[in-house]
Amino acid sequence: MGAALCLRESHESYGRPLRAVLDRDSAHEALVAIARRRAADDVALLEPLLIAAETRAYELLGLGSIQEYGARLFGWGGRQTRERLRVASAMRSLPEMRERWARGELTYTVVRELSRVATPAEENEWIAWATTGGVRRTGHEVQQVVMRHRRGARPTDAPAPFEEQRVRVVLEMSGSEASRLAEVRSVAAQRLGHSVDDETLAKMLFDAFLRGSEAGERESSPHQVKLTVCDRCGATERESGAEGLVPVDPVVGEVALCDAQVLRAGERAAQTVPPATRRAVLRRDEGKCAVPGCRHAAFVDVHHIDRQVEGGGHELANLASLCSVHHDAAHRGRLVVRRHEGDLRFERADGQPYGAIGGAADTARCASASQHFEAVVAGTGSERFAREALRPAAGDDPVKSPDPTAGLAPRSQCGEGARRDELAPRSQRGEGARRDELAPRSHAAEAALREEVAGLLTSMGYRTREAEWLLDRALAGDELSVGRAPSKVELLRAALRAGPPRVEARKGGSRRRR
Repeated sequence: MGAALCLRESHESYGRPLRAVLDRDSAHEALVAIARRRAADDVALLEPLLIAAETRAYELLGLGSIQEYGARLFGWGGRQTRERLRVASAMRSLPEMRERWARGELTYTVVRELSRVATPAEENEWIAWATTGGVRRTGHEVQQVVMRHRRGARPTDAPAPFEEQRVRVVLEMSGSEASRLAEVRSVAAQRLGHSVDDETLAKMLFDAFLRGSEAGERESSPHQVKLTVCDRCGATERESGAEGLVPVDPVVGEVALCDAQVLRAGERAAQTVPPATRRAVLRRDEGKCAVPGCRHAAFVDVHHIDRQVEGGGHELANLASLCSVHHDAAHRGRLVVRRHEGDLRFERADGQPYGAIGGAADTARCASASQHFEAVVAGTGSERFAREALRPAAGDDPVKSPDPTAGLAPRSQCGEGARRDELAPRSQRGEGARRDELAPRSHAAEAALREEVAGLLTSMGYRTREAEWLLDRALAGDELSVGRAPSKVELLRAALRAGPPRVEARKGGSRRRR
């Protein structure tokens, strides 16, 4: 609530800009607090609005209808006022939904759609479905399910028989374009030999516009901007007219290589994704971004979960349709796409389910996790390695401990002034058996692995002494399996969990590939 107080105080600070009061995290905290208060205000409005409509209070003010009353009081349109009244009436028989809404766990748009189908008998089932895993479903997501059910149905029931809805569309344009539309309608009527209604005219216009290609079914890749990507170091340049080739972020090249047309000297142009495979992926994902709640259907790329340079192929299980924004986020570690039981699972950078919104710590945790992701990729050239290294451990509660590198000793405890016995492995302080007694292995191989992981840690900003301390803690801890040598991913993950998430210095340079 501190950020919210700052927000209110800033209105009384005689013109001081909000930017001077709020930073990224406190701005998020303020918006979360405002959203909760707004939900409580929406619920508090329900009963007074119903009583005002039932007693026709607006007539005492000389107003003609409850719609005019809502327009003058709240700025609502007629339909919005009617919807608010319908929801208010429904909430009288849905007390649990009303309570969850008041606490900010449901939004108005979600409640508006759920109230179309939920009755007291199915109320809790619909609420549980809409809040599964702590993820906030959008009003559009809920609407897509609700529209296939009738009142009294359960979320798990089969969809009701199809009934196409009629939608009212209002066009706003200049007078000259309106006259051209009337002319088009007249020409269409002459061609058909009878008058043309709105739907028939729209079909003719849409068919003429889309003729020659199916929406969302392009066989060629969407990237038509020339990029030059170095196969050895990954340096990426983009053609920019008279300026020639301009250096860009290597991530731009990574995104393009997922789904692009590749031109090499002396070779024919080739698609990184075969056209038939691309069509199959887009059909499976309904021609739009596969991320839950995203509705973008234009400029959709086919993303390789495991990159081709890391052994990923064109199997449908390794491909996902992503819009340009989510595709860029996936290659920067801000969105994590995983395969899970034959389906796609989407997570935030900190391991929580995509769409979950908590408090102010969300932005800091996600920023830390994505910085670690980019540092690991810069050190190893492998996005798959980075995803696995930062994956939450089995049994971790992603809500209580979502940051895979958080929760342990502050960085100051492993500084240059720390005592040597504090840095020693637990096994050397008598706190447990030595790991080499339980898991005999080649000391040369262990030393090589330790040196390699220490190099990765120093590339992420840790000093050499700190990297050694993290490795000692990891090898003395309980996370690594006893009886076998850890892999590079397992040792790096354990070392990151053994220390603080803050990276003091990010090394420059492009993301390297093997």
